[in-house]
Amino acid sequence: MAKKVSPTKTRRAAAPAAKKAAKPKLQASIDFPQAGEAVRPGHYSIRVTATGATQVQARVGDGDWTDCREAVGHFWHDWFAVAGEIALCARARTGKGRWCAAVVRSVLVA
Repeated sequence: MAKKVSPTKTRRAAAPAAKKAAKPKLQASIDFPQAGEAVRPGHYSIRVTATGATQVQARVGDGDWTDCREAVGHFWHDWFAVAGEIALCARARTGKGRWCAAVVRSVLVA
């Protein structure tokens, strides 16, 4: 007696999962002063670009983080520069999310 062979079940190929559009990574970058730029003592507005950020802060040297103001598509921090080599840093975030720090920029004030 021959064994009955049951027809094989055809497996459905899983539909490819719709790929979510990757969100661009939030980055804060100090545009001005540029790397290696000599800055004169006195008032200077640090310009930070952070596309998609809702809040940006800047820090001069080892000082406290200070909120930047938004205008003309960038964020700005008013700084009264004093002579010496100064490290500038900026950070950004969206909503109440984590802070995304920028690269530290070293500036010579002379």
